[in-house]
This record gives sequence, structure tokens and C-alpha cells, in this order.
Amino acid sequence: MTYPILDYLQPLTAQEIAMAQALTFMGDLVKDGSHSWDLVARAKTNLPDAALYDLFSFQAIEGVTYDIFSHSYFDPFLIKVYDNLGRAIAVDTELPSDYGMDYLPKFVAPYSGIMYVEAGWNQGAADINKEASLNIYADLDTAPKPTNTLTGTANPDRFEATPSNDIVDGRGGIDTMAYSGKRADYSIVKNGTAFTISSPVTKEGTDSLRSIENLVFSDGAYDMGYGDLTQALYIAYFGRAADLGGLKSFQTQLASLAAPASATELSARYAKDASVKYLIDSFGASAESKALYSGDTRTFVKAVFNNVLNRDPQQTGLEFWTKAIDSGSLTRANASLSILAGAQTNTSAQGLNDALLVTNKISVASNFTFGLETDGKAASYNGAGPAAVARDLLKSVTSSTDANTFQSTVKLAVAGLPAVPRSAPEHAQDLPLPQFDGPAIALTGLDSHVAAPAFSA
Repeated sequence: MTYPILDYLQPLTAQEIAMAQALTFMGDLVKDGSHSWDLVARAKTNLPDAALYDLFSFQAIEGVTYDIFSHSYFDPFLIKVYDNLGRAIAVDTELPSDYGMDYLPKFVAPYSGIMYVEAGWNQGAADINKEASLNIYADLDTAPKPTNTLTGTANPDRFEATPSNDIVDGRGGIDTMAYSGKRADYSIVKNGTAFTISSPVTKEGTDSLRSIENLVFSDGAYDMGYGDLTQALYIAYFGRAADLGGLKSFQTQLASLAAPASATELSARYAKDASVKYLIDSFGASAESKALYSGDTRTFVKAVFNNVLNRDPQQTGLEFWTKAIDSGSLTRANASLSILAGAQTNTSAQGLNDALLVTNKISVASNFTFGLETDGKAASYNGAGPAAVARDLLKSVTSSTDANTFQSTVKLAVAGLPAVPRSAPEHAQDLPLPQFDGPAIALTGLDSHVAAPAFSA
């Protein structure tokens, strides 16, 4: 396994490694306030010149989290952790309020084997106050768990999460994965067609899911159906991730319409289904979408491309979409979704790159919305400011973005939302009602006598 080496710190010499004192972990459960550890290794001394002998070795376990404390009368120098070759791989950060103690928190062992820790004791020159100590606490709950593979059938299947790291493929049917904890206890990360689910609370391992349509938690169920399509609509019309209420509402509405799951098929249904037309028109006619896409037709098309695909359209694409809108064969309301759908099906070199970008944006948008619930920020995602945070996040996504590694950026964006809830979402009155019993917005749709236009870059 590869791990970062701190090249700016001097490596240990062979002589220093040979003189390191071995520490032994004891199997007593240790609790200190909010902390709880499974093992502890200790070194304590009152001998003078102990600072010359403050290098220790210990047997590490890959994936286990270690909290390391060093105490001496004068503030210790840095705690340093070295690998089995004597290369520095971790160092504590000095905190001025903790004079007399250094603390290296949550060091995760990158491999199983010998490691070295330098306590950095500082006894000073006096003959008194020589006491110094080193304590290493281990949390075994973070160690890798066995992998459990669960495979579904062509029929509906229900799976129960185990203490192992579960790899689940539901295959056919409407499949369900059930968890023992509350929804907010779990982190859900989408990457393409796969989901990774974990919880620091329930200790059920880290699960990888494919073809799972429903998640069940102790406080309710979570429908994954139409999640991608709903996020695609929010990206196409608002340039941002869906809020929790909007996500669940539109998933329900799309299900009630028995709508297709793809943007391409939904856009094609626009001219044939009044309810679908009402839904898409409502997105396109919203104040938020109009503010994002204003100006003449060419300006509108360029704005959609830059919002959805992070680029200007090629000249042929600009002419194609402008002509389709100006001729009346395509409404502005349906154009945003059609351009996104075209990017997902275009097989040119540029089209394939655009398709990857859209897929990654849907994954990141989904993870942002999941994070709102996990981090208790659902009420904070209201108004222009938070919407701008989500737009900026999606603008930073590229066709090569890996949603798993990008998750730290998503978490920072969610954490940066205001803590004080605001009033109802500014766009609430612009979005479709849950029932489609109102009149459709009077916009010209695709001509039912003309074949749907082929999508172009």
C-alpha cells in the first residue's frame, strides 16, 4: 500500500532503529470522556536524560486508528511516527493551549507491521520534574472487516446489512437493502452506478451496492428510484443539486407518471404526454431557471452549455439548437433537458467526454443531497447563497472526477452552508405541484408531426 512520506523530516538511522524500545498493547477497554479505545500501550519514566531514549516501536494493524499522547514537564517536541524503514509518515500539530502535552490524533496505520514513534520528551535542565510518558491508544473498530458478497436474483430481493463489508448486487427486480440505524447515521456516496454506504455509529462495515432500488433504515425508507433523473433535471434547469424535499417530491411525481428513467426518453415524452410536459415546463418557467438562462436564443443556448457541460457549444451545435428553438420545434422549457440528454447519447469524442461529465455531475449532486441529511443541513440549503455554493461545486467537476475522492470537497461544501435555517426555498412557488390537475403552461412543444431532432454537440 502506498502512503505519503514526510520528506522534510529526517529519517531514522539504522542505529536509532536498533535502539528503539518495544511497546506492548494491553487489552483493556479505555474510556476518557467521549473517547473509547480497545487497547493501550504505555511508557513512563522519571529517569534523567529520558529524552535521549524516547523512540519506541509498536506492532501496528492496518486500518486501526491510533491516538498518541506525549507528556513531559516542558512542552514536548513533535510526536513523529515512522514506518518500518525509518521514514516519517505522520507528525502532530502543536497546540499552544496544551503546554506539557502533544497529541497526534486519529493516525490510521497504512499497513500491518512494525512502526516507530518518537515521543519528543522535553525534561529541561533541572533536577526535578523529570516525569515523562507516552500513551498510544488503539481503536480496533476501524480495522478492516471481512467481506461478505450478496447477490440477488431476477425477482425482488431484500438484503440485511451485516457487520462485514458487504458487496451487494441486486441484479433484477426491485431490491431492498436494510440497515439497523437511522438514516442520518449513514454516509451515502454515489459513484456512477455504485453506492458506498458506511456509518461510524452502527459499525456495520462499508458496503458497496449495485442495482439496489430501496434503502430501509430504522426511521424510514429511502427510494433510490428516479434519483439520477431528478438530479439531472436540477442540473439542467438550476445548475445545482436537488434539495431533499425537491428530490423526494419529484421522485414521487415521476413514479406516479410511470416516467422513463432516462433524460432522453423523458424529453421525447414531452410532446406526447401532457403531464410530462407540465412537469418540464414548470422547471423551465421557474424564476430560478429564467434567472440562470436569460437573453436571446443564442445567449440562452450558450448559457445552458456552460452550465451543464462547462463549455461553449461548437458552432454547429450552437446553430442546431438555436434553429430548433427559433423554429418552434423545440421549446426553451424542453431545451435544457434535451441538451443534457444529447450529451448523454452523443458518441463523438466530445460527446463521450460530455457524457462522463454529466455522469460525474449527477454523482456529485447526489452526494451533496445525501450529505444534507447525514450532516443535518437540509434546512440550511435554502436561498440564493446556498444555491450558489452547490453551483460552484458542480462547476468544479470534470469528466475525470472520481466521486469517491471528490467526496471530501462535497463534505466541505455541505459543512459550509449556514447553520441557521432560512425561510421556505425561494423557488418553491415556481416548481410543479405534487398533482398534475392544473392547466399546462402555454408553451409551444415539439411538433408531433416532426421527428425528434437528432442531438448534436
